[in-house]
Amino acid sequence: MRDSSDKRLIEDVIPIDVISRTSASEKVGGRVGHPASMHLWWARRPLAASRAAVYAALTPAEGRTRSLAEESDFFEALCTWGGDEHAIRTARSEVLATSEDGPPKVVDLFSGGGAIPLEALRLGCEVTANELNPVAHLIERMLMEFPQSYPGLADDVRRWGKIWVDQAWQDLAPFYPSVDGGTGQQAFLSDGESERRLPLAYLWTRTVRCPNPAPGVPEHDAHLVRQTWLGRKKNRLVALKPVVDHDTFTLRYEVVTAANEADLGFDPAEGSRGGEVACRICGAPVKGEWVKKEARAGRMGTAPLAALTAKPNRKGRDYLAVGEYELPDDAECLKRLEELPVAPLDEPLPGTMRITGGTCMVYGFSHYRDLFTPRQLLALSTMAAGIRTVYDKACAEGMDSGRAAAMATAFAMALNRVADRLSNLCRLDTKNEGGTNTFARQALPMVWDFYEANPFAGASGDIRKYLKETADLIERLSTLPNAATCVRGSAASLPLASDSQDAVITDPPYYDNISYADLSDFFYVWLKRSVGFLYPTHLGGELTPKKKEAVVAAYRHSGNKDEARQHYEDLMEQAFTEAHRVLKPGAPLICVYAHKTTSGWSSLVEALRIAGFTITEAWPLDTEMPERAVGRGTASLASSIFLVARKRQPDAGVGSEADVMAELGQIIMERRARLEELGITGADLVIATVGAGLRALTRYERVEQDNGEVLPAETFLEMVQNRVLDAIVDGLAGTDPITRYYLAAQFSYGYAAVPFDEANNLARMAGADLDGPGGLTNGPNPLVAKVKSTIVLRDFEDRGDDPRLGKPNTEASGTMPLYEVESSVAPPLIDVAHGVLWRAEYQPRQIPAYLMSVNVDVDAVRQVIQTLAGRALRSRSSESKSREAAAAERLLASWKTMIGDRGLV
Repeated sequence: MRDSSDKRLIEDVIPIDVISRTSASEKVGGRVGHPASMHLWWARRPLAASRAAVYAALTPAEGRTRSLAEESDFFEALCTWGGDEHAIRTARSEVLATSEDGPPKVVDLFSGGGAIPLEALRLGCEVTANELNPVAHLIERMLMEFPQSYPGLADDVRRWGKIWVDQAWQDLAPFYPSVDGGTGQQAFLSDGESERRLPLAYLWTRTVRCPNPAPGVPEHDAHLVRQTWLGRKKNRLVALKPVVDHDTFTLRYEVVTAANEADLGFDPAEGSRGGEVACRICGAPVKGEWVKKEARAGRMGTAPLAALTAKPNRKGRDYLAVGEYELPDDAECLKRLEELPVAPLDEPLPGTMRITGGTCMVYGFSHYRDLFTPRQLLALSTMAAGIRTVYDKACAEGMDSGRAAAMATAFAMALNRVADRLSNLCRLDTKNEGGTNTFARQALPMVWDFYEANPFAGASGDIRKYLKETADLIERLSTLPNAATCVRGSAASLPLASDSQDAVITDPPYYDNISYADLSDFFYVWLKRSVGFLYPTHLGGELTPKKKEAVVAAYRHSGNKDEARQHYEDLMEQAFTEAHRVLKPGAPLICVYAHKTTSGWSSLVEALRIAGFTITEAWPLDTEMPERAVGRGTASLASSIFLVARKRQPDAGVGSEADVMAELGQIIMERRARLEELGITGADLVIATVGAGLRALTRYERVEQDNGEVLPAETFLEMVQNRVLDAIVDGLAGTDPITRYYLAAQFSYGYAAVPFDEANNLARMAGADLDGPGGLTNGPNPLVAKVKSTIVLRDFEDRGDDPRLGKPNTEASGTMPLYEVESSVAPPLIDVAHGVLWRAEYQPRQIPAYLMSVNVDVDAVRQVIQTLAGRALRSRSSESKSREAAAAERLLASWKTMIGDRGLV
């Protein structure tokens, strides 16, 4: 049997650039048959990164015959979505060859959307997928259990699915009446076309009573329409023109088309902002607080805007004004809804503190039924009830109950995809002339104009489309080597034997990230109604379980953030302790983690250390899709990291801070040299070196400071980061935090725009702040510019001509804009360096006098300028010099002539 403690590939070298690139490209559209199309789940790991993690965690580093270039090519073939099956078969054979007693056993503690266990399954492993959330658990079973356990399931889904959908359409057709092919925008219809068409969707806006108190003004509704664009294609603009009837105090909309905006004759972008608007009928201002008050009192309504239909040739859209199509009878919808064997959607929505990113709950939305129109509720409930009918009929005709349950669950997956596209929180996408989904982002924000899809019309939200995609995906997944064991339960209690697993590979919950339990309730309430009879244990509660979810959610602890953090840390410690129990001696634990905050990292590190693990390696990955960046030229830290850990030796004992810091220096030196040799630089080098530095702390049961107290992980993490940054800026130990940040940021990003949160994390690592009093973005001459949600460094050309820069005074200037600075206080060295560099370019004779006027060590300023000019601050050896680096080199070449040895010439 192989020694499980041998060094794995993930602990040696992996092509992170290839893995990052294939992971990011996987998230771009056109992924026909991708497992993510089974059902929405948030923060699902890319298959590329998951496959790479499993393969590299199980295969040994020794004995490999591929060169680094060949290894990169192999990972490219292995990780590319829809790529070379030969590479997968090769990887599978290599993985299987690592174990002499059957397929390697892999467990994921927090399986979520199932990417990691699915890829372990693809590579031939014996997989256990553990997940607490019942929605995610059923998704996993549809991906990794049912398709492999019931051959031919896809055909059953197609056959019985047609029966299910056809019956639903028969029941619902009267509520989605067709329109005559000759109505609407005649100019866009072919001559002689008169066939009837189903509307693809209906557009609506919210309304409240207008607050106009003027005498003689009758009560009327204010439309909260945000904008009236319908379509924006080249040479074909379509928008709704508001038309006011001042006699009846009503508002209607005309469909207007034009080749350009000027020809429209009005501005479609004009509308409400945050729910505030000037009433289009009377001009009175409608304030946000009024809107909230009316909404909470149950007086927010809706008004129809238009309907969309496909052109007769199905290429393009026609738009119908109100009056050219039938409006739904809400009373009849609700009457039919009461007749269905489906419970009312009475579950409460999460409180406003539970979901970030905007919320509709402040506008009186209190129950899940509020997220749907009466027609939407009727359509979804009719299809949900139909699943039970088809299940019963299939069983009556002899289908095995387990197989019928798998088939019904597939229908429920398709139905949930419809629900995501069939709420009153969906928007019109004017670019594609279709609808967005409810969870276009991880929130339930208020939507003032919403898009109601027709789930039978062949466009966004169509049930037949989702049913076909589900069946096709099941067919693809049925070819995997075997089924996984999908377990629903706490990660702290796994149904596995001790010392049984060859690897734990998991993507744990992120410290203070979003509560997916709260978000998933949207789908849970429909699963209860569609397949709750099949899963009374999993779907028997009112909503998803929250008590054991590992997340820092203060609202679950009476607003106490400290208790919320302790709850998260306790659960993570318990989960990793359980991972330690089930892992074979020497087997690796791979933790995919997003490095956003020091607190989050320290919690993870502390949980691993307490559970008995030593962190041995760290690899940064940027797995986000390209549009994540704010724009071209935008830089970012890697979005996630592979942390590799092993069981700590039982006799590790207690380490001293002095010993750990000595070891840390050696680790940083070796790690940095190795990474640079592999071409890993910039922000990736910073993060990977920080991660590897954690080995020094976690190799001991605990580390004690000189006073005998335990060295906290958070304190050590700050020390690691400072040491890494010192090494990167050529050992400028003791340099002021502001200068350290500038040098580290320039090394990591150059002068590209950086998302604020990521730049702020780096600033904190250096001991500086970007925002707030004294922040680096403040003052008339700040060190960094804040552009929307990004940060850009300002170099010597941007700042150096300020005569006050670097000089202590009581006025706002430099990087210390809000403090009175005594003459004995040294300014940030980067301020002085910028002042010297600018003068060297434009006013060289003023340099000696300038240096005499500032309270700095000239040698320290020279060292900063040397660092600005040095190779260490360029992310790639092939990168051209920045204007600041070039200016620094010119100054250094003439330093003695311009400044003299001590700057006193």
